[in-house]
Amino acid sequence: MQKITLLVLLIAISTFSIPLFAGGFALSGVGSRSTAMGGAFRGLSDDATAMYWNPAGLAFQDGMSISLGGTFIMPSAKWENPGVPTLRPGETESEKNLKAIPSVFLTMAKHPKLKYGLGMYVPYGLGSSWDLYETNPGLIGAADFPKNETSSSITIFDLHPTIAYQISPKASAGLGVSLMYGTIDMAKFGESSYTPLYLLTTTDISGKGMGIGANFGFLYKPQDNLSLGFSGKIPSSIKMEGDTKITNYGVQQAALGNTIDTETTLKLPAEAGIGASFKCMPNLILNLDYAYTMWSSLDKVVLKLKTSAGTVENDMVFDWEDTSRISLGAEYALGADKIRLGGYWEQSPVPESTQTPALSDIGDKISANLGWGRKFGSMGLDLNFQYVSFTQREVTTPTLDNLPGVYNAQSLSGNIGLSWDF
Repeated sequence: MQKITLLVLLIAISTFSIPLFAGGFALSGVGSRSTAMGGAFRGLSDDATAMYWNPAGLAFQDGMSISLGGTFIMPSAKWENPGVPTLRPGETESEKNLKAIPSVFLTMAKHPKLKYGLGMYVPYGLGSSWDLYETNPGLIGAADFPKNETSSSITIFDLHPTIAYQISPKASAGLGVSLMYGTIDMAKFGESSYTPLYLLTTTDISGKGMGIGANFGFLYKPQDNLSLGFSGKIPSSIKMEGDTKITNYGVQQAALGNTIDTETTLKLPAEAGIGASFKCMPNLILNLDYAYTMWSSLDKVVLKLKTSAGTVENDMVFDWEDTSRISLGAEYALGADKIRLGGYWEQSPVPESTQTPALSDIGDKISANLGWGRKFGSMGLDLNFQYVSFTQREVTTPTLDNLPGVYNAQSLSGNIGLSWDF
């Protein structure tokens, strides 16, 4: 019985040899004002979200502030089945769910040169949920089979203490430490024929863990109306611990219903970027950013399952590629109001060889951003709307780690930010 259970475990887990994360699993940015300018903020970084974009920007800020933010994202994805058996024919759309993502920043900048800050935000998140399997009512357990049998969810919280120092009236440097807590949940369906009966099964993997990372930045102001920035993140990882559960929706459920302790390490990519901010008019700021993200470090994730027959290792193949992102943004002061426009173009790290419907990132993407902000005394209010369109992708060559078909996706999001200066 142990050998049979181990064989079924290997078959079920092998269906997870695909990445089940969203949007490269990095979000497009943090902060309403910076996001409204397409994330072109490395060269400006003059508010509390500098802790995320370029920590050196804190060095030129004065006083104390508290900033609260909320991002609301509605992703949408579609997959057209080219004729894969047992999956729904035609086009299937992922379940639409509104995702709410918070952020909090505190800056302490009363010292003339040395400044401090503490942030809490979500740099990686989202997920997707699908009803891909066309259940055969004749199969045992079909009536109890979950509606959305394929899903993925990842959330990483970053508690981010930051320090910055003004080297001279024109230059500064900053450093932040990422104290990260992450959670992952994945679900996948399968059909098992290890017994004379043909049974439906689901495999659910969940885990949580902690890790440490860091970011750094430099800011240089060669003249009053020009600011140049460079910032980056070091590669980091989160060690996850959780469990894997295989459920058989039919007879002999006890043979497959046990929970198995699971360990893995999730690698997070290094990143480097440069930016420029130019105040070309007294009431107009133009920003330009370029970022390079080293997703190729995420070649695979090794799952270690502690079974009664010993430790089973299974590789979740990613084979992701490094990506570039170009961001443009502008802020125009119209009296007390600030009108912001921006956008970005970003490559997808996901190759066709590991593309599946559970991924929200199905191709290169371009965004359009519109924002508004205003100060009411010591309180500030910022709003942002973002639309992201993904390039359609058609996967025609099947591999062990992908699912052929035609992929389309888009995302709508809004952001609100409140700040208080002291």
